[in-house]
Amino acid sequence: MPLCTFLFVESPKVESKPGLTVARLQRLARALQAAVRSDLATDFLNATSALPWIQPRKLYQDPDSKELYPSSQIASISADRRWKLVSRSFDEHDCYEGRYGMPLSYAVFMDALSDFGVRSLSGKRVLDLGFASILPLRLMACLGASVTGLETDKLVSALYAFDGDSGPVRTVRGRTIDRSHEGSIELKRGRLGVDWTPQPATFDLILSRNTLKQGYVHPRPEHAHEPNVKLKLTDEAFLASVRGALASGGLFAIYNTFDPSDSGPGADGRCPFNREQLTLAHLEVLGHDQSDDQRALSFFAAADAAGPDLAGPLGKLAPRALLTIARAV
Repeated sequence: MPLCTFLFVESPKVESKPGLTVARLQRLARALQAAVRSDLATDFLNATSALPWIQPRKLYQDPDSKELYPSSQIASISADRRWKLVSRSFDEHDCYEGRYGMPLSYAVFMDALSDFGVRSLSGKRVLDLGFASILPLRLMACLGASVTGLETDKLVSALYAFDGDSGPVRTVRGRTIDRSHEGSIELKRGRLGVDWTPQPATFDLILSRNTLKQGYVHPRPEHAHEPNVKLKLTDEAFLASVRGALASGGLFAIYNTFDPSDSGPGADGRCPFNREQLTLAHLEVLGHDQSDDQRALSFFAAADAAGPDLAGPLGKLAPRALLTIARAV
């Protein structure tokens, strides 16, 4: 039976026109240029010039299982379940900015990596753990990286299952970019070492921004009922998976911004792994819970100065920031 004959319940939503969010991100990126120091972070922000417009898209949710499906997968669903599906609309803003704040703040992470010798992403193989929004992945791919995003969130996995979300990405011009390297995006759903295990020595960089926090991975009892990061592995087994996926000399970096006065689990932004655990996993610790407050504060101050029309309400945060970085040996 053709798809058009099925009845879906439409959730009301006001959609923004394609191109409006892209234009705003480009203006915000220009306003943030003064807050970063490295050529890598500057190129990352400049790559917003190559962001494609995103047309409104729909996902269909099973009210019983809460599973989400793009339209391309509807035909594979049994007829008795298909009529129950509830459609949800997502626009360009939803796709690029997601639900977890200002993804352009990833530029601060790029700046911090530059301090540890990451001068360019051209030709680099990058794994982003818990990416949440495709925007940072696309900007890294624009710099010539082959980027894999790993995510457990069913909404994120379904939202980026449309044509053009993954595959080759044209590189842009920049000081750190070798345009002989084409960028790319690959998306995976699941947990590292549990649902998905890459081939050994696949990646040059494994990154986590605001995902691997002590408060999420090892929540206090009063936060155990809240959504947290469930590795489904011991710390040691997870770190073994990280080390196995890294090429020799590759970097594992965790960058967390947080507000210690917050009452939620995200207020504990420390690395969930101690130095000894990282060392035993054959990861040479270059910095552990190293304060990056000044850089983060400068960046968010620049976002605040840009105004809420550009940065949104999260531009007003003045977070703390901690960086942990280790090299595969």
